[in-house]
Amino acid sequence: MITGNTDFQTYRAFLILAFLVGMTSCRQEAPGALPGFEIHPDFYMELVAREPLVLDPVEMHFDEAGRAYVLEMPGYPLRDAQSRLVRLEDRDRDGIYDHREVFSDSLGVASSFMPYRKGFLVACPPELIWISDTDGDGREDARKVVLQGFSNDNLQHNFNGLTYALNNRIYIANGGNSGAPAFPGHPDSEVPLRGGDLSLRSDLGQMWRVGESSGGFKLTFDSWGHLFETHNLEHNLHLVMEDRYLEGVPGSPDHALINISDHETDGLSRVYPIGEQETRVNHPEQSGYFSGSCGITYYGADLFPETFRNGLFVADVVLNLVHFDHLREAASSFETSRYGSNTEFLASSYRAFRPVNFTVGPDGSLFVIDMHRDVIEHPEWIPDELEKDLDLLAGQQQGRIYRIRPKIPAAASRTWDFSSADGLNAALGHPNQWVRQTAQRLLVTEDRESSVRGLMELIQNGREPVHRLHALWTLEGLGQLPENILLEALQDPFPGVRENALKIAERHVGTHREILEAVLARCEDEHPRVRLRAVLALTGVHGPAEADSHLVIARAITGILERGERDQWMLRAASAALLPQATQYLKGHVARWRETESWGNVLRNLTEVMGSSASVSEITELLEEMNAHGLDAAVPEALKALAAGWIARDGAKKEVSARTVALLEQALGALETGNDRPTVYAAAGLRRALGIPASSALLRMLAHSREYISDTARSAGERLEWLQLAGLGPFENRAGLLEMLLDSRVPMDLQREALRQLWDSDRAEVPAILLGAWEKLGPEARRHATDILVYKQAYHSHLLQAMEEQRVQLGEFNLDLERRRVFLFSEDPSIRQRAEKLFSDSGIMQRTEALEAFRPALSGMGDPNHGRELFLGRCASCHRMGAIGTDVGPVLTEIGRKSKETLLHDILDPNAAADTRYLSHTVVDDTGTMHVGVVLKETDREVGLQLMGGEQRIFRKDRIRSFTSSGRSLMPEGLEAGMTPADMSDLLAFLQELR
Repeated sequence: MITGNTDFQTYRAFLILAFLVGMTSCRQEAPGALPGFEIHPDFYMELVAREPLVLDPVEMHFDEAGRAYVLEMPGYPLRDAQSRLVRLEDRDRDGIYDHREVFSDSLGVASSFMPYRKGFLVACPPELIWISDTDGDGREDARKVVLQGFSNDNLQHNFNGLTYALNNRIYIANGGNSGAPAFPGHPDSEVPLRGGDLSLRSDLGQMWRVGESSGGFKLTFDSWGHLFETHNLEHNLHLVMEDRYLEGVPGSPDHALINISDHETDGLSRVYPIGEQETRVNHPEQSGYFSGSCGITYYGADLFPETFRNGLFVADVVLNLVHFDHLREAASSFETSRYGSNTEFLASSYRAFRPVNFTVGPDGSLFVIDMHRDVIEHPEWIPDELEKDLDLLAGQQQGRIYRIRPKIPAAASRTWDFSSADGLNAALGHPNQWVRQTAQRLLVTEDRESSVRGLMELIQNGREPVHRLHALWTLEGLGQLPENILLEALQDPFPGVRENALKIAERHVGTHREILEAVLARCEDEHPRVRLRAVLALTGVHGPAEADSHLVIARAITGILERGERDQWMLRAASAALLPQATQYLKGHVARWRETESWGNVLRNLTEVMGSSASVSEITELLEEMNAHGLDAAVPEALKALAAGWIARDGAKKEVSARTVALLEQALGALETGNDRPTVYAAAGLRRALGIPASSALLRMLAHSREYISDTARSAGERLEWLQLAGLGPFENRAGLLEMLLDSRVPMDLQREALRQLWDSDRAEVPAILLGAWEKLGPEARRHATDILVYKQAYHSHLLQAMEEQRVQLGEFNLDLERRRVFLFSEDPSIRQRAEKLFSDSGIMQRTEALEAFRPALSGMGDPNHGRELFLGRCASCHRMGAIGTDVGPVLTEIGRKSKETLLHDILDPNAAADTRYLSHTVVDDTGTMHVGVVLKETDREVGLQLMGGEQRIFRKDRIRSFTSSGRSLMPEGLEAGMTPADMSDLLAFLQELR
């Protein structure tokens, strides 16, 4: 993520001119985009602040008086200056900020703040602090440490995103550095974040770990309290539920932070920057895709057109753009769809434009905070040999803030009154989320109990759902929410209100029978998120004293499963609600395991819970009952779940009497009598977990396993079952078999299982097995094999030797920055030294002389017309670009997203980092004829090749002699033969025409 070579003088002159024009213009005509920017045609942007008024800005907020405060972070990335909080003023009321006051200039490396109780909370690692101005002179004169113990490592990953949420908690994004915050003087209050976000009660008296964190910069909430995050590649994430609900629930996923973007391809989401792109030195494959997403912000105001009122703005700070996604419901979660086609909401050709954050102002405008840096990536991720030539501080002491408005603004509400209880109550229904949330914060944190009567009337009589919503949470925050009002809210006609009422009801469901009944009724709600929240609320019932409550909860969950619920989050929630009665519920419902996949999902989870807590006698009873019901298909799954639960037991396993063991062995033996392979295999796992000897059935099967695995007349599924079973035997007995299975003619499921067993074995002979079979591995198997060799430290010497001897090619190993550093940063000095001779921190370069000879091509303008002729003559037989060429290698239609330097490297050094999908493969058919191309498809029965020129051929695997790969790209080295640097400049110009 490196940027550079920006013409700051030209840009500076332009911005000064734009600033002066803005100051003298009444701006009654919407100008659209500023020079160097492209924006959605229905909007215009204004430069409202720049240096020296604002410097290195990273966050902006408005206090309750509507005054703008900006947090500046000049110390990024070198910690050489302290962060500042400044107030910006527009004294001449022309819409452009013209005055600056420093509120605090000693905030360490703070990167986030929020208004709170006549002051501000500031994320000032390793502390969360509160600062205030008590004498009214506009500067901080009071400071208090709220929390301490946050990590303060890589500045990109410090905690951030301070946000007052609908549920009267203050949320903190982890950022990725984690830590273990605690209240000062109370070490027992420590909460290890372990990669999770944090929330604080509105009075700062209690804190909780929220759930899996994206590890990114900023988090945001929609109008109904749903939490969204972002981080680098994954630009839209939704936290479906907090992690506490999934504690103790077996299976996966083990957290509920999910990617909700519908425009992902292979884990990347295409974006559309403008202007010539710069070289991505650490991850060139991410060029033109989200890689630096940050600043996620929900637009919750009414100034923008309707289309933009329920969506998420996300910046990519690397690619100098602002992306907008429409938000829509998808069962119990959401999905997002991008705005437009091949375009962004806002993009700039200025590489120093660094949109790090946004805020929605009191009037509904969107403010874009531009930190404005030449280099935005943290030095940790910049190769050392490149960092020495970069000015990491270029752009420091600069900054921009832009305001975006629609050219034809909606009839937005502009007024509100925060001066009285009645005014604050009325503001809770304002169309602008900022107004509503600020009013609620003031009412709750300043204990405005005089507003209680009016709030109750709002819940009962408020016409707008959002008004009732905020009134409900405000009463809860004040501790003044009566049970009858909550019960009414649980039946509100609007699903978002019911959903939030259930969040509150969870706190009372274990002690108020009428609330429990109301929650149970919502388990049949028509809206999926309401149903989900109702089931989650049932987890609030705890303890053996709640036997009657457990009975009605069991009935409710049974009803959900009988109705065929298939949503994964509902099934996870159902399992969570049944955890306190797992064994009891299983006893009553085990016969239903085979009814539907949903029943099997929940019962499997409860069986693992039972394995972790029940006695051996109870486990034996369950097995006997399954045998009695003839649940043959479910037995292997149940046995695996019991084994996993037993292994996960806390503390030492209880001693088991010989009689109890005998009864268990008898029950297991009864299940194994049919010699069903999956059952015998799963029973062996439970026996191993319990310390019970292997059964005679298993030993008999192990003796025949190699014969059956090698029998190609058997189905791939049957052979796979035998191979899994063989994995229970000694490694020495199957090492040769595993090597034999590493052949592209073998069904892929068998290859995957063989590779899994090799990974798990940690045996010294594994590298020799993998490298010996290397040429016979297909693309997918080779990817798994490279992971074993790269991520097992004990195998590094073997891999490096194979690289040194050129038995494998560097380009096959996807040696991006992180994978190179596995070797370059090794604790073993000999591994480091050998790796440094093969590649550097900045990349792989195998044809240095050719690259240097053609480097002048990077500075030329190039003639794309001549470049098109060169493409047709040299490239079109394997590549398609637009309407010309042939699909063999990668389609180049969007190749212009890459920099010229990257394109030159790809052309001249194609094997330095070849995409494994396009490695050259050779099929020798049963006549001895050789066919060379890239793998079009591969199944257990056949392999398809795309040959040079575009011809496709399909070969049956039982009719080929060999299927091997050279490990090299199909694109030959030496493509530049006969070309001059001027020719190459022309070809690059053509390749960059279509972006």
